[in-house]
Amino acid sequence: MALFLLIGTVAGEVRAEALFNADLYLAGTNRQQLIFRQKNSVAKKDGATILTHTYTHVDGRLAAREVVTRKDGAIQRYEVTMPDTGCGCLLETAGNRIRFSYTKGGEPKTGEVDVVPDIVTGPTLTAFVHRRWASLLRGETAYFHLPAMSLQRLARFQITRIAGSPRNRPGVEVFQMKIANVFLRIAVDPVELVYDSASRRLLEIHGKSLLTRRVGGRLENPVVDIVYRYDR
Repeated sequence: MALFLLIGTVAGEVRAEALFNADLYLAGTNRQQLIFRQKNSVAKKDGATILTHTYTHVDGRLAAREVVTRKDGAIQRYEVTMPDTGCGCLLETAGNRIRFSYTKGGEPKTGEVDVVPDIVTGPTLTAFVHRRWASLLRGETAYFHLPAMSLQRLARFQITRIAGSPRNRPGVEVFQMKIANVFLRIAVDPVELVYDSASRRLLEIHGKSLLTRRVGGRLENPVVDIVYRYDR
């Protein structure tokens, strides 16, 4: 499971991300093998804020797109499309209920759950970290709910500042995200996030991706190193 792709609260405003471009490298290649690119956008429409993350293959083909629509401090809609696998995911809120729809090569699976605090998606990840910044730097653990779209459920995750990572260096803060249920951690690898200490901008993400690439005739979910660049 990729935390960073399907990774802000239901209540409370989300500060728009800074605009970025990102390069996704195959992990273990010392940033020599580029396999995807990423960019984001922020738009306003009818009083709503629309946050979009777009992932492309190196040749420009769409690999995945996730779009979050928020209005009056609440998430209205979250949609993920992945054309390589024919996978489509949709989350919509109606009152105090969340409705899921997941499609992959056939009839959609649907489900409903109650709205809970701290639902995090990819385009709202940094906003969540910023809201918890002071407590995270104190060594506290922050908890959030991540949409597990294929299961039509919300999964509880945690994020903690760590000091033992090889990615620790002066001027950055490194946080680890992992599933809160200790029995499920063998199936869901942790992901590391590297933020600039001063600007609090996201600099890097390291972990397994839900993006797919074809290797030897088969689709795989690669482990990647994501490096972010900002225009200003």
